[in-house]
Amino acid sequence: MTNVRITLLINLSIFLFFFSPTIVHAQQPNVLFLTSDDLNFDSVGAYGSKVKNVTPNIDKLSKQGVLFEHAYVQAPSCCPSRNVFHTGQYSHNSGMEGFFSVDFPQATLPEALRQNGYFTGIIQKVIDSTPTNNTQKYWDFVADFDKMNSRTANKYKTAFEELIDNAKASNKPWYASVNVQDPHLPFYRGKKTKKGFDKNPPSLIFDQKDIPIHPVLPQYDNFQEEMTDYYNTVRRGDDCIGDILKVLEEKGMTSNTLIVYISDHGMAFPFVKSNLYPQSVKTPWIVVWPDQIKKGKRDKKHMISAIDMMPTVLEATHTETSGTLAGRSLMPLLKGEKENDREYVFVEHNEGPTADPRPMRAVHSKDFVYIFNAWGTGNYNAIMECRWYRSYGTYATLSKERQEVKDRFEFLNHRTVEELYDTKNDPYSKNNLINDPKYADVVKDLQNRMKDWMRTTNDYALEGFLVKDDLTKLGEFMEKRIAISKERATRLEWKREVKHKGRPAGKLEELGDANIVRLEK
Repeated sequence: MTNVRITLLINLSIFLFFFSPTIVHAQQPNVLFLTSDDLNFDSVGAYGSKVKNVTPNIDKLSKQGVLFEHAYVQAPSCCPSRNVFHTGQYSHNSGMEGFFSVDFPQATLPEALRQNGYFTGIIQKVIDSTPTNNTQKYWDFVADFDKMNSRTANKYKTAFEELIDNAKASNKPWYASVNVQDPHLPFYRGKKTKKGFDKNPPSLIFDQKDIPIHPVLPQYDNFQEEMTDYYNTVRRGDDCIGDILKVLEEKGMTSNTLIVYISDHGMAFPFVKSNLYPQSVKTPWIVVWPDQIKKGKRDKKHMISAIDMMPTVLEATHTETSGTLAGRSLMPLLKGEKENDREYVFVEHNEGPTADPRPMRAVHSKDFVYIFNAWGTGNYNAIMECRWYRSYGTYATLSKERQEVKDRFEFLNHRTVEELYDTKNDPYSKNNLINDPKYADVVKDLQNRMKDWMRTTNDYALEGFLVKDDLTKLGEFMEKRIAISKERATRLEWKREVKHKGRPAGKLEELGDANIVRLEK
């Protein structure tokens, strides 16, 4: 009888060891989703930055896991882009086309993880990262910095430490969306900027003479100062990332944490942010997971995009979702396997932070990009965030002095209905080949692929695409979209505290009872 009891006790001990909640949680990976704001992929040293020593912490991270050379976000503006990560859907399917708060029927990534026993937290970019402004629906922990402190490395470190401590106190694994504000405008300018904003300089300040003008811009010294400010801000953002990663080391959590590092889209310069060129939507994408995936691997073969983020995290954490997702898990690629049907990526832009519709669609391959601009009829101006900043003004001034800049500036503002670029030989998308007969087959192939994708995903922009050769009908489509946006503004909450035509956004304190942390001092 004693032997039987001993056997039962042994079996019970084994059961508790493997299946008690504490042990199960210890075996589930923590997830750090780490992002930069408005960082060009080629500003990162590991992606070939021409500026040396600008991103030492990101470069170090790239050597610890897998770096994807052909990675894309689905949208070139922050709120639509970030919501793809957390909904697993294209913007036109989730409803997150711009900066209105919308009801999304499926569980988002933080909601699904919560249901699987995870503690969820977010630091910065709070209301831009989920479909609604109701923080308690998604997050157990929220850290939001005021503007004067949103670029301070130690603030991120302190908030991340508190997030982890809260998760530990709840005896749960954690999912942390940590969103570094740099290098979003305004850039670091030292004594030239408004008082207080730049009280925290980067750890290394670059000399203007050492900074090249990015090839996407006209090669005139007029842009030199702002490019220097941009790279100094990139370096400060990398400082923040370094302090965030130190927290994992100091708390001994590196070995059991899956890290995904991404930028939400390209830099806030003309022909980059708010557009669909490779410079606009290509992103650095690094995944680190000690003992689970190889170190120092570069994936040069597969094209991946933001819709793949959510299914990857769900698989890694053994979490179920409430519905169909648009993308596929990257786990096979992270394990070194090869996959077919990863030769094309589809991206979109609908409207930006003015809520004026400018529908665009693009299909990228490794060698070409085809772009459809529904607004490119000649009757609409482009609406890009760069229009409010120095680089656009510099472009405008140069356009009065240089004919080649004037031509490019005119194209920036009005575009055309269709564009095609040989991105292998023209990486900065300057030579539109749409009417070149030598590329007629390429155009036809990419047009058909886009049309099939739009039909499969029930894209509203298909209506405009089917009449793209009739400018009158395309104009009617545009007016219809403008009317829809105006109607939405009368009933949907706006995701900013600045009043829009519709309702103003609520302040964070009014949005729920999640553990909101303000680190302002």
